[in-house]
Amino acid sequence: MDKPQERTDSKRYIDRPVVQGDLRFDSVSLRYPDEERDALREVSFRLKPGEKVALIGRIGSGKSTLNKLLLGFYQPTSGAVLLDDVDIRQYDPLQLRRHIGYVPQDITLFYGSLRDNIVAGGGIDGVDDDKLLDAINLSGLADLVRSHPQGVDLPVGEGGSLLSGGQRQAIAIARAVVHAPQVLLLDEPSSAMDHASEDRLKKQLTRYAADKTLIVVTHRTSLLSLVDRIIVMDGGKVMADGPREQVVEALRKGQIGRAS
Repeated sequence: MDKPQERTDSKRYIDRPVVQGDLRFDSVSLRYPDEERDALREVSFRLKPGEKVALIGRIGSGKSTLNKLLLGFYQPTSGAVLLDDVDIRQYDPLQLRRHIGYVPQDITLFYGSLRDNIVAGGGIDGVDDDKLLDAINLSGLADLVRSHPQGVDLPVGEGGSLLSGGQRQAIAIARAVVHAPQVLLLDEPSSAMDHASEDRLKKQLTRYAADKTLIVVTHRTSLLSLVDRIIVMDGGKVMADGPREQVVEALRKGQIGRAS
């Protein structure tokens, strides 16, 4: 409780209740505290509104660092991350994260109901039943809700202990979309799902994200059908960036090297 707050009353934030989803990394570098080398090195790329991009690379390549920068969890050592041509440091952190629906690899649920966990951080009064049910249907939780006597108020247990891994992941997806963000950032969103659940999720996401900017961080080639473009990371640098089929073919032929 005594820790410094992220938001300060002394700082004036811009008010952008609606964004287009234009994202840009402009020569971004980041070195974590007490580290001897940069986690990201001069990273530059742009995602136009509505563009669908996969971010791939080995463990430690910089993908998770990009996520943290985009969400404002860290500030660049140099360069800037921009949303709709405005440095994200000018956005209120709460408003910024309302614009970006994020599905993390490490999913945190708390003791309470399914409803509580889906609308977490936004306030129950800010989500009507139609939005909640749309999020439940998209995420694949509809069968669970229909079959449980308590419906959306079913208990999830401490840390989601009453649910399977796939169900916990579905809650994270519902939480990411329930406020209708313009940008979706999905980090291995189907890692705990079976093939049937993943196929259903892909169909739902294709429909839902038609006009949204989508970033998928994945090691699963099956999810690449969601995107039109692939960015390959290694050693904190962009090693390749281009149309999906072109980058996949280059990877297959071993034409994309590693960072020095």
